[in-house]
Amino acid sequence: MQLETLIDPALLEGLSEFERKEALAAAEAAKRAEERAEQRAIERALRQKELERQQFEKPWQKTHSNNKINGGRVVYVPKQKRKQQTAIKDEPTELVKKQPQSEPVESSLLSRTSTAGSDLTQKQHAVIKDTYLGVKDDSLNQEMEAKQKQQRGSKKRTMFKFQWDDTDDTFETDDPLYATPVFVKPQSFQSKKVKLLENEVANRESAMQKPLSQMTNRDWRILRENYEIHVRGGQAPPPLRSFEEASPGLPSIHPLLIKALFDVMRFKEPSPIQRQAIPVGLQRRDMIGIAETGSGKTVAFGVPLCHYLMQLPTAVLQRVAEEGPLALVLAPTRELAVQIDGEFRKLLSLTPNLITCPIVGGQAIQQQAQQVRKGVHIVVGTPGRINDCIEMAYLVLNQCCYVVLDEADRMVDMGFLPQVQSILDSMGGMLKSADDELRAYQQEQEDLQNQNAVARYRITAMFSATMPPEVEKIAKAYLRYPAVVSIGDQRSGKNSRIVQELVWLASPALKEKALMQQISNLRFLYEKVIVFVNEKKHAEYVGRIVERAGRQVVVLHGGKTQEQREESLATFRRGGVVMVATDVAGRGLDVPDVAHVINYDLPSRSIENYTHRIGRTGRAGKEGLATSLITEEDTGIMAALKAYLESTGNKVPERLARHPAANGTDHGDLIL
Repeated sequence: MQLETLIDPALLEGLSEFERKEALAAAEAAKRAEERAEQRAIERALRQKELERQQFEKPWQKTHSNNKINGGRVVYVPKQKRKQQTAIKDEPTELVKKQPQSEPVESSLLSRTSTAGSDLTQKQHAVIKDTYLGVKDDSLNQEMEAKQKQQRGSKKRTMFKFQWDDTDDTFETDDPLYATPVFVKPQSFQSKKVKLLENEVANRESAMQKPLSQMTNRDWRILRENYEIHVRGGQAPPPLRSFEEASPGLPSIHPLLIKALFDVMRFKEPSPIQRQAIPVGLQRRDMIGIAETGSGKTVAFGVPLCHYLMQLPTAVLQRVAEEGPLALVLAPTRELAVQIDGEFRKLLSLTPNLITCPIVGGQAIQQQAQQVRKGVHIVVGTPGRINDCIEMAYLVLNQCCYVVLDEADRMVDMGFLPQVQSILDSMGGMLKSADDELRAYQQEQEDLQNQNAVARYRITAMFSATMPPEVEKIAKAYLRYPAVVSIGDQRSGKNSRIVQELVWLASPALKEKALMQQISNLRFLYEKVIVFVNEKKHAEYVGRIVERAGRQVVVLHGGKTQEQREESLATFRRGGVVMVATDVAGRGLDVPDVAHVINYDLPSRSIENYTHRIGRTGRAGKEGLATSLITEEDTGIMAALKAYLESTGNKVPERLARHPAANGTDHGDLIL
C-alpha cells in the first residue's frame, strides 16, 4: 500500500517537502497503531476463551487414550460430576465448540477454530497456531523478523544521533542566542582587551596633545598617573606638559630659562618631579618633594627660584650687596653644594645680572665673605659654613625669602639640625598663616599679584628621598600647608630600577679577593665604578687594591682638601675610573652613567645610607647594578636590608632570609 493512500492528497497540497514527509510519517504511525490495537483485541478474546475452557476441564475428563499425558494413571470420577461435565461439554460456545475427548488435541483445536469460519483472517489463524500449537507461519515469521529489525535499526539511529539535514535545525529560530550569536563570536574577549588598551593609549596621547583650554580634571588625572605623580595638599596646580606651556592659572617659565634648558642643559622634556614641582614653585607655595635620587630635583626647585628672581626689578637686584642674597639653598655636603651651584650657573648662563655663589667648608671663609660683600643673589652652601658666616656677620639674610633644603634627611643624619634651625630663624620674610589654610592661600595670591617686588611671605621648599621624624618636625615648624609631591613609591622613593646583588663571604678576610673579581669584570672595564667604604683609613687601602687590579683609581673622603676633592671628581667624570669613597660621596653627587656601585663595607648605622649609596647608579631613569659584600659582622643592617630588597622587588638570598638577625632575633634570642 502506498503511503499516499493513508491520507487525503488534498491535505498535502501547499506543503513543503519536509512537512509532507512529516505528515506521511504521522499517518503511517497511526495506521500501525490501529493494526496493533486490533491484534491485541483478538489476542485478549482468545486468551479469555482459553481460560474459560481450562476452568471446566478437569483431569478426570481425560480418557484412557490420554494416559500418556496423565502419566498412565486412571482417575476415578463420580457419576454425578460426570453428568455435569457432559452437560457443559455438549453446550456450544460463541467461538469454540468442545470436541470428543477421543479426538487428538490438534484436530480438536483446529475444529474449534474452524467454527469461527470466515470471521478470522489468515493472520489471526497464524496467531492462534503460534499461541496454542507452537507452530509458526513462515510469512508471519518473516514479517515479525522484519519488524524487529526495523525497530532495532530505528533505536540505533535515534540513540543520541539525529540524522537531520542542516536545513532542519528548528532550534535556531527558537533561541535568541542562536538567532543573534553575540557572545559566541571568536576572540571577542581578546578584541575587547585590545580595544581597552587602545583606548587607554589614546587617552594618554590625548592628555598630551589636547589643547590646554580643553583639558578636563580627568585628563590631568590621567597625565599624573602616566608619570606616577602623587600630590597631597589642597590647591595644587596641574602638572606641566612641556617647558614651553604654562600651567593653567600660572605664569609661564621665563623665556631665557626655557632657552637655557634646551640649548645649554640639553633637556627635551620635564622629568616627573619637574612636571609637578615647577608649577607648585611658580605658585609660590611651600612644598615637600619626595623622589628617588637622580630624578632631576635640582632643576625642579631651580627653575621656580630663578624665575622668581628674574621677575624682580633691577633696583631690588642691585641692593644685594647691602641687604644680602635673595635666595638660599642648603645641601648636606660640599660636593653636592658645588654641584648645585654649577646647575644654577647653567640655568642663569643667559642672565648675566644674576650671580650665584657657593659657601662651603674647605675654603678660606674670608674669601667667601669678600665675594658675598660684592653682592650675590643666590647662596648655595652647607649648614655649618652658612651658620658660621651668619654668626660672624659675613652674611645677612634680611631680604632672603626663598629657601630650599636639599637632601634634608641627610642633613639631619649628619647632625646639622641645630644649624638648619638657626639659619631658618635668621631669614627675612614672614611665615604664612599656620591656623587658616584659606588665609595662607590668600597670602600666596597676594605675592603672585605683586611679582615685581620681594615676596612678603617666605617660600620654603624641601626635597628629600626619605621623610624621617626629624625632617617632619622641620616641615611642621617652617612650612605652611605644603603641597607634598611624591614620585613612584610614595613611601620612600625606592630605587626599583637598580638591580641589587649580595655576595656572602665566610670571613671579612675574603673581601679583597671578592673585590678583585668585581673590579676585573669585563662588563665594567671601561665604565664608571664607585666602591664605598665606612672609614677614611679603609679608603686608601682599598684604593691600592684597585690599583693592583690594573684600574685607574681616585679616592674621595673627608680628609681631602677641597681642591683635591674637586680634582678627584673631575677625573672621575671623564670616565673609565674607579672611585673609592666614604659616605661623603653617597649623597647628592650627580655623576652621569655610573654603571656599578660596590659596597665593600655595608653601612653600619641605617638603611638610608645604603639607599643613597646605591642611588649613585641608575640615575635619570637608567638601569644600574649595586653589589654588596656581606659577612657575619653586618648583623646590624640585615633586617632592614632584607625588607628593603623585598620592597624594591629584588631577590633575597636564602642565607639572608634564614639568618636570625634578619628575622627579629639576636643570636637566637627573641627581641621583645
